[in-house]
Amino acid sequence: DLTNFYNQYKSIEPWLKRKDVKAKGQAEYFQSREDRAKLDGMYECILCACCMTSCPSYWWNPEYYLGPAVLMQAYRWIADSRDQFTEERLAWVNDTMKLYRCHGIMNCTNCCPKGLDPAKAIVHLKEEVAATYKDGWKSMMTEQITKNKG
Repeated sequence: DLTNFYNQYKSIEPWLKRKDVKAKGQAEYFQSREDRAKLDGMYECILCACCMTSCPSYWWNPEYYLGPAVLMQAYRWIADSRDQFTEERLAWVNDTMKLYRCHGIMNCTNCCPKGLDPAKAIVHLKEEVAATYKDGWKSMMTEQITKNKG
């Protein structure tokens, strides 16, 4: 049953989020070749969940730990230069149970049928959180969650 996996995937809001609206007649959000190359090795994920099922941290904490596939996809949107919710995404994932249950065992990377490296994406995600952490994130996230309730 992959219900928990797909709910966790949905929780990272895996779509482009913008704070400004496209100008009339603008068809796309452009990015440089360099920025596009940052997404290589992440967008190819087919969400098969092999990495999730091979991860001991996910076995022990499936209800809290987001797991390798979801964290790699979270980083995919954080690394996307077209997305304007980087700070909010980082604040949301910065949690002892969501992100920091990864202990670098590397089973996820070893079993990926596409040859992707979720462990590397998780390392980059942790580095990004550490480099941009702000004490005000908690209040920002409370405000953001309040806005999302429909």
